Amino acid sequence: MSGNFTGNLIGTGYFLGYQIIGLLLSFFIWKKENYIVRILLGSVFGSLLLQWMPVLFSFAMGFNRGSHIASLICAAVLAGGICFFVWKRTGAKSGVFEKKTWKEIFREYGYLLLILPVFFFFLILLSTHTIPYVEDGSIHTGQATNGDMNMHLAFISSVAKQGIFPPEYSMLPGVKLSYPFLCDTISSSIYLFGSSLRFAYNLPMAFAVLQVMAGVMLLAKEVLKSSGKAMIAWVFFFFNGGLGIYYFVKGVTKDTTVFTRIFTEFYQTPTNFMDGNIRWSNIIVDMLLPQRATLFGWAVLIPALYVLYRAIFLKERSYFAIAAIMAGCLPMIHTHSFLAMGLVCAMWLIYSMRTELNAGWKTKESHIELWVLFGFFLLMCSLDMARRAMEVPENVFLGIGLAGILAVGVVCIIFVVRGFRNQDSRHMVINWGILLGIVLLLAGPQLITWTFQQAQGEQFVRGFFNWANLNDTYLGFYFKNIGIVWVLSIVALIFTRSRNYFIVSPSFFIWFVAELIVFQPNVYDNNKILYIGYLFLCLLTADYLVEIVKKFSRKALRAAVVSAVLVLSSVSAVLTMGREYVSDYQLYSADGLAMCRYIEGHTEPTDVILTDTRYNNEVVSLTGRNIVCGSPSFLYYHGLDYQTQEADVANMYQNPQDQELYDKYHVKYVYLSNSERYNYSVTSEEGFLQYFEVVHREGDVVLYRRLSE
Repeated sequence: MSGNFTGNLIGTGYFLGYQIIGLLLSFFIWKKENYIVRILLGSVFGSLLLQWMPVLFSFAMGFNRGSHIASLICAAVLAGGICFFVWKRTGAKSGVFEKKTWKEIFREYGYLLLILPVFFFFLILLSTHTIPYVEDGSIHTGQATNGDMNMHLAFISSVAKQGIFPPEYSMLPGVKLSYPFLCDTISSSIYLFGSSLRFAYNLPMAFAVLQVMAGVMLLAKEVLKSSGKAMIAWVFFFFNGGLGIYYFVKGVTKDTTVFTRIFTEFYQTPTNFMDGNIRWSNIIVDMLLPQRATLFGWAVLIPALYVLYRAIFLKERSYFAIAAIMAGCLPMIHTHSFLAMGLVCAMWLIYSMRTELNAGWKTKESHIELWVLFGFFLLMCSLDMARRAMEVPENVFLGIGLAGILAVGVVCIIFVVRGFRNQDSRHMVINWGILLGIVLLLAGPQLITWTFQQAQGEQFVRGFFNWANLNDTYLGFYFKNIGIVWVLSIVALIFTRSRNYFIVSPSFFIWFVAELIVFQPNVYDNNKILYIGYLFLCLLTADYLVEIVKKFSRKALRAAVVSAVLVLSSVSAVLTMGREYVSDYQLYSADGLAMCRYIEGHTEPTDVILTDTRYNNEVVSLTGRNIVCGSPSFLYYHGLDYQTQEADVANMYQNPQDQELYDKYHVKYVYLSNSERYNYSVTSEEGFLQYFEVVHREGDVVLYRRLSE
């Protein structure tokens, strides 16, 4: 848990070893790309190698240092072979390195400096929110990380400490961990070499958030062909906030504490305010900071979209295979990102094949997209009115969603068949076939081994309309949640150039699917797909905004209009970020931490310890040990059956004489703190002393060991 300097150094070296391998591959493979793109893609592939190479060896050797050393050697040999092959084919003078002056570098990449302030702000939050010790010896955290971080810490510590592979839930022993765990094993690999848990948690996240931020900027620059437009789109995306600030400004005249509550209350922010039906959470502090699967998924997905865009729109055909490899690695990093990639591919396949088959379609069918857009909003508003007027079965929404997916699939097949019959477009069909084949080869085993088994419950893949909207009309909900970006994007879609329709077409296909089908027990988690659709809207809106202000003759007026739009779109996000910066909640007590240190030093990694089922359970999160049952707030949303274990935990605390239950779950230790005493009405320890012995005390926290063990 604590680690040491040497462990941090070795863990860093191991992590950077893969980054270096990824960079070498990138600089030899992507010779046409500029420095920044090659660095980004190299870093992403370095992270992918660290997530996947140890997995391949861990199946045979277990998740331990031996398997990790073997995987690093294998990765280095493989990368060296690829680089040597490329060098032999292209020659030494192949443009791997290019000489530029500092002025040229700044002129070409200066717009990327916008990333740095937000990146450093994220690092500050990461440092203050991730198990920092305070003066009294306890651990505090912030608002956003008060929940999910406990689960991720449990996965990281248990995988590293127990070495079992495939891993199991330490908070529900015996159940295979089917949650996309590669977002956590990347930290387990660092923790394995003796680093502190805090350091192992933070290091890969720092790289991943930079990959996401740079990926969005480079994708925007590539699509919009303008650094200015790219910067505006970047701000729209990461400073998403909507018009939630209205509720706080409106109420401040009657109650002066309304505004200050943003910074003092739990989730009373302009981007997450249930009383006002504000649900469009800020991406920086509510998505990337607490939700590691989303962070690491987007770190692969967004650069993959950049690569795929180059393959389709700029005719870089060799990039299809690269995009396929990145997409195929996604399911066990972040399943939602894999799904989003599939939806994007479907729409861009239609675009690419339509373009190849009919170069003149833009002029002949210039109004089709407008009719599709009109039909989308008409359908959504009609479903909204129907839902308000009557009880609409979930299967109706599911059926409409599946029908839409089927229709898009049929269109894709028609274009593929037509394209294959046409000599001029057959090469494009082959490229898409290569992409699909690689994705199926890589993703298929993941989906079969883990994802499909977890998603068999009734809570997964069901119909539900309008995501998180509680009581507003369809258009009204998104108007106040997304704000000016939503308004400008709709106007832009009406007046935009025809080419832009198919650049942003994935946005509305994603929106259509995510508004009608839920893919996990928690309906709100569909936002992990919706935000990718929102990214395309940000690109469109930035493009339209700049084109409009160009018509103003005075530069001052242009700057004023753009600045006003950016302030209006981001003020809610800035206040939310400020709230996250000052938030402070105790996560684990000093006595609990001291007991965890004892447990680490005096128990076996696979020992089962009886604790209560609270979400901030220091034993399961920090020690890597198994407990009988974890928090329902985690297990339910993973679709797991935990009710029997939950009831048995209460029974074991209330009836310690019932030793059969202790035998059933192989319980060796009992953890008793004020939380267990309160939750299970444990008023006396005499019942435990008949069957257990006290092995350690830390203040009010007691650890018992079974006498029969």
